[in-house]
Amino acid sequence: MPATEFERDVSATLDELAAWIAKAYPDAERRGAGDHLIADRGAVLELVATPGPERRIALLRLPTLRIRYRFTAGGAEACAALLHRLDLFMHRGGG
Repeated sequence: MPATEFERDVSATLDELAAWIAKAYPDAERRGAGDHLIADRGAVLELVATPGPERRIALLRLPTLRIRYRFTAGGAEACAALLHRLDLFMHRGGG
């Protein structure tokens, strides 16, 4: 499989991201601040996050991250399953 890569902006800190990844994939490798390697069922995801500009909504200030997702191995189903699980742990409540 050729590498599949995309980016997302997320309202979070590097520590929050690391905690979400650790909960979703306890065996994930943390290679540095914002740099993670996740492997599951043949899918391999390299995830690199860098702090972005603060998001402001009225008086509310939210930290942001620019996250690059890069799948380097795995079929479409395995990669989709890995990403789905990670997204579940990264989801924030609201309302």
